[in-house]
Order: sequence, then C-alpha cells, then structure tokens
Amino acid sequence: MLSSVTFLIGPLLTNTTEWSPYRLSITIGLVFSLAGDFCLLPSRSEFYNSPSSEQRKPISTFFQLGVVAFALAHIAYIAAFLRDTKVVSLGTLTTTFMATMLVARWLGVIYPPEQSSARSNLLNLTIAPDMKPLVLVYAVIISSMFAVALATNPVTPTTTWLSQRGLGAGMFVVSDVFVAKDAFGRSSGPGKPGWLRIAVGYGLYFWGQMVIAGTVETT
Repeated sequence: MLSSVTFLIGPLLTNTTEWSPYRLSITIGLVFSLAGDFCLLPSRSEFYNSPSSEQRKPISTFFQLGVVAFALAHIAYIAAFLRDTKVVSLGTLTTTFMATMLVARWLGVIYPPEQSSARSNLLNLTIAPDMKPLVLVYAVIISSMFAVALATNPVTPTTTWLSQRGLGAGMFVVSDVFVAKDAFGRSSGPGKPGWLRIAVGYGLYFWGQMVIAGTVETT
C-alpha cells in the first residue's frame, strides 16, 4: 500500500502545475490501482489457511471489487496512451491483443477446462461460474491496455527499443498471472503461498506501476 501511495505522489508533485490529459489519466489510473490494492489485501485467515486441492478457493466481494478497480485503472491507462501519441499501429495493436488473449486462454485464465494439460489450462486454474464473465472482461481490458501501450509511441520520442509505457504495461500483465494463480489455482495443501512466487509477482507489479508512473515525467 505504501508503494502505491508513493507512485501516486509522483505525478502529483511534478515540476509543472499544468494538468495535461496524459498526466490526469495516469493519476486516475494510479488512484484506481491504490483502491485495487486495498481490496486485494488478503486477510490473515486467507493467507495462512489454504483449502485442499479438491476445493475451490472462496472469492470474496472485496476481491471482485479489486478486479473492477484494476479494470478501471487499465481503462485510464488506455486513455492516457491514446492521448499521448501521434499514430496508432493497428497491426501491433491487433497482433498484441490477440496474442495476449490466446496466452490467457492457454494458461487457463479464460474459461478454463476442468483438466489441466500442456495445451490448455496450464496453470491448473479453477474459476467459479459467477466469476468467469468478470475475469473474461478483465482479460479483455488488460490485453487492450498492453496492446495500446505497444501500438503507440509518446509524442516526445524515446531512444529505447521498447517504450517505457510498453515495459510497464508488460510487467503489469505478467504480474497478473501470479494473481490468477494465487486466486484461482488449485491448492497443493494448507499453508501460506511460497515466498518466491509472492516476491516475483509483487515485484513485477510494483516495478510496472513505477515505470508507468514515471512516464508522466517524460511527457
């Protein structure tokens, strides 16, 4: 939570007092992300008491609200990227979106089958029927955010092969794979999740947010 607040402070304390559409949209996205972080904070019982491998993990209302909050954050980022570009590469947009959705389907994020295999539901996820539409909509939105990030270039050109917004968006997407595994993955037994998976997932998320927040300084 402290890191999320810090990222939000960055765009608020830039050297300029002018609130450009890009700066405003990124700030709104960070506000929704902060709300999502709060909603997705696990309780002590949720963190330590995992159900058996035959049980589906219960999904709280707070988790659902967190998903909605992050979906709104991605929409704000999409608006920001589209407001700060001269041209949109439709080829990159379409290819990236389709590829990301196909990977999500392969991993089992989108309507996973009951059985896991190398060809489908690779993460061995099980999603409650009432959550599947929400997860699908979220997958469409975050895939769109990633696609728009790669398909647009800032009005102020960068010298790197990959734009800062594309890097931040990509890290955000990968971090959500860890969220999906923790939320919907079949548990191997009681106990808290592995520290390495938590560290990598949170690390990607917070670094991605920092990179996206930092784009305000370059616009």
